[in-house]
Amino acid sequence: MIVMKFGGTSVGDAGAIERVRKIVAARLRDDPVVVVSAVAGITNLLLETAREARGRSRQAMSMLERLYVIHDGIIRELGLTEQLVAKEYEYLKEVVHGIYYLGELTPRTLDYVASFGERLSARIISAYFVSRGIPSRAYMGWEAGIITNTEHGNASPLPETYAMIRVKLRSRKKLPVVTGFIARGAHGEITTLGRGGSDFTAAIVGRGLNAKEIQIWTDVTGIMTADPRIVPRARTIGRLSYAEAAELAYFGAKVLHPRTIEPAVERDIPVRILNTFEPAAAGSLVVRKAKRPKRLIRAIASKKNNILINLRSTRMLDAHGYLARIFEVFKHYAVPVDLIATSEVSVSVTVDGNAAPRLRGIIDDLGRICTTRTVENRSIVCVVGEGIGRTPNVAGKIFRIVGREGINVEMISQASSALNISFLVRNSDTDRAVRLLHREFLE
Repeated sequence: MIVMKFGGTSVGDAGAIERVRKIVAARLRDDPVVVVSAVAGITNLLLETAREARGRSRQAMSMLERLYVIHDGIIRELGLTEQLVAKEYEYLKEVVHGIYYLGELTPRTLDYVASFGERLSARIISAYFVSRGIPSRAYMGWEAGIITNTEHGNASPLPETYAMIRVKLRSRKKLPVVTGFIARGAHGEITTLGRGGSDFTAAIVGRGLNAKEIQIWTDVTGIMTADPRIVPRARTIGRLSYAEAAELAYFGAKVLHPRTIEPAVERDIPVRILNTFEPAAAGSLVVRKAKRPKRLIRAIASKKNNILINLRSTRMLDAHGYLARIFEVFKHYAVPVDLIATSEVSVSVTVDGNAAPRLRGIIDDLGRICTTRTVENRSIVCVVGEGIGRTPNVAGKIFRIVGREGINVEMISQASSALNISFLVRNSDTDRAVRLLHREFLE
């Protein structure tokens, strides 16, 4: 049995959905479970609609009409009946009207609105499979057994999820088309797994069914040595380890959702990245242990628009519990820290730029512990490869290359895993740094 996840661009229009059908039909002997994202751009449209409605803007209703037009056009081109999603349209319209009249939008309501992208795409794709001779059934995430905690916007599956998936999907008679990204909490409220969470759904389902392989079908030919938009000569990596893929996913390689790897690692399930638009391409295979390449460095990733926070206090000297107090503040505001570096009296951390709305509260609370200084518009450059931290002169060579070109490194972080070396530069220097390092180490 395999799990096949198709992203937003892979199901972006009627032609793309027909392409998906052909790919799935060619693999029916592998007993697939299909996981689908919303049509490309629809989740953003839904979130914008909800926020416009909260501000009592009439624009919200125009956005709803736009969503209907997109999906109705796909339905007509596929030769399906428009009544297929009439109930979903009705439920969505009701909640948007409710937000409009109340002027209130809670995280729980936002998850409910965001769920409609996948709810619509799963119903459309499953119905199209049926119309073309593939017996199929659409499953909402919770119908497939995915139960989560109630952290709206970034929920995690509860331990009983995996047994529930086996109960719901093991004895299936029709091809399941499962909604990615969405699930339900223990009390029945709709939750979402974070942006890009359809990958996570595929991995959760794969672990629950002990799949032979989890396939992530997207619009690129696999995980690459760098972002091809930055480095035109970047190439596909044929095989890499879970640990390498996780580092690259977290630090900017958007092919995989960062949390996808977790359930796959727990059951040692290979994850294959494939291109919906070039289905014959080999793609990338992510496994527990990959053979070390001739080149020590596997890939270079970058993540822009981070915030650097420098914390300084003489009370840190020989004091226990100081770091715990600092990180308790970040925990309180639900803001994860990406990089960290420490000295005798100072700590430097980076957080994602999306944390900016919560930054004022964080700085105020940290001000009771230490003095702070923040710097915005910074990028993390991450050089990844098994064993680079155990090999002499790699770090020195990296920093000689960027320093020679006048790129200032403002922070350096290297974990004991010896898997990556990460450093911080200005946003404006990011692409140049990546191209320089790629040319030196990977071309």
